[in-house]
Amino acid sequence: MTVEYLPLDHAFLGRVASRTFNEVRGINRVTYDITSKPPGTIEWE
Repeated sequence: MTVEYLPLDHAFLGRVASRTFNEVRGINRVTYDITSKPPGTIEWE
């Protein structure tokens, strides 16, 4: 199985991270993993 990441605009990612920090209690970090598969993992098994 292979997958390519979706290139998202940095401004959009910043807005998503900012809203997440401000609106979800206990969240202090947001990451956007662009590691390809394989060897990166998409889902938890």
